[in-house]
Amino acid sequence: MEAPARRSTDSTLTSAPLRAPSRLTRQHFALYRGYLDGVSEAQLHASYGDASTDVRTTRRLIDALRDTLSVLARRARDIEAAHLLRLRPGSIPLFEPPPAAAVPTLDDFRENVDPDGVYGESELLALYEEAYPPQSSPALDRRATRNARLRRRQAEALARMEASLAQDPSPDHPIDGWFEPAVTARLTSAGLTTLADVIELIERRRHRWYTAVPRLGPKGAQRIVDWLHLHGQALRHPLSPLALRPRRQWRTADIAAAQPSEIEERNTVAIAPLEALHISAALDGSKGSNRMSAVSRFDTDIRAISAWLDARSSSAHTRRAYRREAERLLLWSLVEKSKPLSSLDAGDCAEYILSFLPNPTPGARWVATQRGERCFASWRPFAGPLSDRSRETARSILSAMCEWLVGERYLTVNPFAGLARVAAPPVFDSVNRTLDLDQWTCVLRSVERTEYSFAEHRDRLALVLAYATGLRRAELAAATTCALSVGRLSGVNGAVWRLAVDQGRRSSRTVLLPPAVVEALCENLALRGLPSPLDCAEGTPILAQARGGQPVTPDGIGKIFKSIFSNAAALMDSQAPGAGQHLKRASTHWLRHTHSTHALGHGAELREVSIGLGHADVSTTSLYLKTEDAGRFLGVERFLRSASTASKIAESS
Repeated sequence: MEAPARRSTDSTLTSAPLRAPSRLTRQHFALYRGYLDGVSEAQLHASYGDASTDVRTTRRLIDALRDTLSVLARRARDIEAAHLLRLRPGSIPLFEPPPAAAVPTLDDFRENVDPDGVYGESELLALYEEAYPPQSSPALDRRATRNARLRRRQAEALARMEASLAQDPSPDHPIDGWFEPAVTARLTSAGLTTLADVIELIERRRHRWYTAVPRLGPKGAQRIVDWLHLHGQALRHPLSPLALRPRRQWRTADIAAAQPSEIEERNTVAIAPLEALHISAALDGSKGSNRMSAVSRFDTDIRAISAWLDARSSSAHTRRAYRREAERLLLWSLVEKSKPLSSLDAGDCAEYILSFLPNPTPGARWVATQRGERCFASWRPFAGPLSDRSRETARSILSAMCEWLVGERYLTVNPFAGLARVAAPPVFDSVNRTLDLDQWTCVLRSVERTEYSFAEHRDRLALVLAYATGLRRAELAAATTCALSVGRLSGVNGAVWRLAVDQGRRSSRTVLLPPAVVEALCENLALRGLPSPLDCAEGTPILAQARGGQPVTPDGIGKIFKSIFSNAAALMDSQAPGAGQHLKRASTHWLRHTHSTHALGHGAELREVSIGLGHADVSTTSLYLKTEDAGRFLGVERFLRSASTASKIAESS
């Protein structure tokens, strides 16, 4: 019999010689069961022992288990178990006759043993039966039956002992006694005292959680995780399959599977993201009181919300914002009001906007205590109370959603229609979020070098690309060489490069790349050992990480620009103290404003700039670029060149 494939990090598997374990676990019984079945000590040690010890430790533990089980069986007056569990492997072997193919025929036996015909027929037959006894005889059958019966009784005795003595781990158990002493000491030094503390650390720090524990490396961490997986049911908190996987490897199906299932019979709903929400038929909206009597193409609230997101969110950023507000309202309706979203009335919506959003209570149910991924059970839809501006944004988005659902004949009326504004719309102040020529020149100077490292050259490429196109940071992160094309533009000599930008909803827009940006891109690809942009492999990112060549994430883009603006601010302060205060507040989006302001200053039309920026407003996004603007293209290129020239003059002076 092969040893079980599961491994354990149970501390008591490294007990001192002849020292009884402080706690008998199911791994102890699995170990002893394998021993009684004749599995080698080396294999048992590999499957159940501590990797930091040798096989002698497991051998001593087996001896201790034998004595412990015998004593406990006698105390329980189970004399049969006390006797059977002390039998060593091989004491009751099962009879296994040789394979039939291995027994030769009598003629073959005669040719091998008596080729000259010395023996008589009866003598040869006696020799044959001596060499190959019959596979079945009354004596052999009785022996095999007896041994099989004893093996069965031995297994039953061990099962009785396991049922009465084995302990399962609980989240509130101290870690001492469940892990090796050395590992327990390391976990304790990190402030972890119970199994629940270990689980919380893993889900909070994710796949590199062990870096918070002194002297615990990846291999030791994996053994602890394997043990927690093995006892997931007993701990009543199975680790999320995504807890130990980098976020870039997550799939939507994994996120949904990581969420706990719901108990539909009780019509209760657990707090979970939209993609993992489990709702009973009574609350799914199929029979909502505000449903239009006519048959709609959506049968539940979730499907109606998903259709609205697909139809109205023009970008990934917009979709996240819309999903967040719809998700919050749906959860509040299900959990606090015990009704589907399609049953909300004007009074419910007013309560949600005016009373709940300023103070989402109870906080433990609605407000996250720390930043958590959507796949974890600790995820919550709020980070805290919403300000007046945030509540007005929520009201505006939710009113637009319900109005769309009315138009799609899903809702009868819009329950947000009569709700007054919570706050006046903010006045967009582009002046204070735009770089003037001097500031832009200083920013460009701060990234220019005589010789570049890859990261420095990549950061400069990100800067000129963002300024020349006005792309959002998510769009910069998603840009690949596949989206590039070359053509002609009226009023411009030479080839013109275009970059297609995915806007979601199976639509895209095109932005123009001035020659200065194309030159920087070609240089950067050469530093990466890649060919020209149009010859790169499919999916090659325009902005790549220094290691591995993977795309820079949107958060990574934000960090790049924060660093650039910080360095530029320091450069301005060195020339005139306090001059860099404005740049210290700058972010990626400021380059988007700067792009549009400078383009308009060079004669581009407002409508064409708005289309190039891909604004989500209906008046600008319903039309795509029909006639490309040479003035905008040439103006941005001149500004890039003039700023670069100005920076070189300043350096030489």
